[in-house]
Amino acid sequence: MDWRAMIAENDENWAQLAELDSRAKADNELVGRYITEPHADGCAVYQILTEKDRIVSIGIVTGIGDDWVIPYWGSSTTITKDYAKEKIRHRDAMAELFSKKA
Repeated sequence: MDWRAMIAENDENWAQLAELDSRAKADNELVGRYITEPHADGCAVYQILTEKDRIVSIGIVTGIGDDWVIPYWGSSTTITKDYAKEKIRHRDAMAELFSKKA
């Protein structure tokens, strides 16, 4: 097993997801953003695929980290739009906090 190639692929997948997320954020869109949900010793990563009035559909993102799947969500599901927005708001706030220089 070539761990360097695995790490490089993981990094490339994260970069692609971050780019899609950044574009969606700039366009003030939910579709394309991603959320994380804690699981075991890490988290599962889901991308928002569609948006309706009160719900969004999400799908698991593979090739990133441990590829955790939340048992009660499976590889895809719908969740409330409010929950998705709160997860994104929290992630954005944490990113902003840790990007500030002392």
